[in-house]
Amino acid sequence: MVSQPKKIRQAKGLAIFIAAAVFILAACGGGGATTETLAPLPTSATTTPPATLPPMSTVATSTTLSSSTSSTSTTVSPGETLVLRSDGLGDLLFGVDAAGMIAIVTALLGKPDSDSGYVTTTKKFKLCPGTQVRSVRWGDLMLMFGDESGYAEGRLHFFSWNYGPVAGIAPVPMGPTTDGDITLGSTVAELLGVYPSAEIFMDDVAGASFILENTLSGILSDQTPDGVVIAMYGGNACVQ
Repeated sequence: MVSQPKKIRQAKGLAIFIAAAVFILAACGGGGATTETLAPLPTSATTTPPATLPPMSTVATSTTLSSSTSSTSTTVSPGETLVLRSDGLGDLLFGVDAAGMIAIVTALLGKPDSDSGYVTTTKKFKLCPGTQVRSVRWGDLMLMFGDESGYAEGRLHFFSWNYGPVAGIAPVPMGPTTDGDITLGSTVAELLGVYPSAEIFMDDVAGASFILENTLSGILSDQTPDGVVIAMYGGNACVQ
């Protein structure tokens, strides 16, 4: 299969993607819009000392790549550094300190659009483990933090990400993909071309879905080759 530029791949199937997202939003409660009240980032007085974080490849808001044989240049979206992985996001692994992770993504994408603050799991996010959990959202990308998961316990840490469904006409931030360039708007045919062992199935609640690994999955508009990816989940997802 001939690889296409990421931004063209994300645009492909967008008309189908937008129509399907409207339906799935009602079923899954997803999307970038939220009424959550912004809460201040946690300070060292309320969290345990940060764990050592693996280095980010970059925290610059944009990177310009120039070719010695061409006078044109390409501006790389900050979101492209956030590779959608089964064990983390970008260069950061699940289990890293919550405050440090939030600070790094904020430096990359700007101030979050919403932040639930830490709340008890009995009050909100009832499917999440532990005693307290927090969701922080940048557009259609939501990161989850808590004090217990399959990655760590007894301290506040990063344990999952959700990307989509989109609230507008295009994903925000634009750029995050798997290491095989699969992202929101990718077709089922493209997904299977990169990940031939991916499982495509019908879920009783979410509808058409796929699994690449136990901790990397998503929702589809339908199961046909032209069906598109409308949401993706990584880690110990507990909000769907």
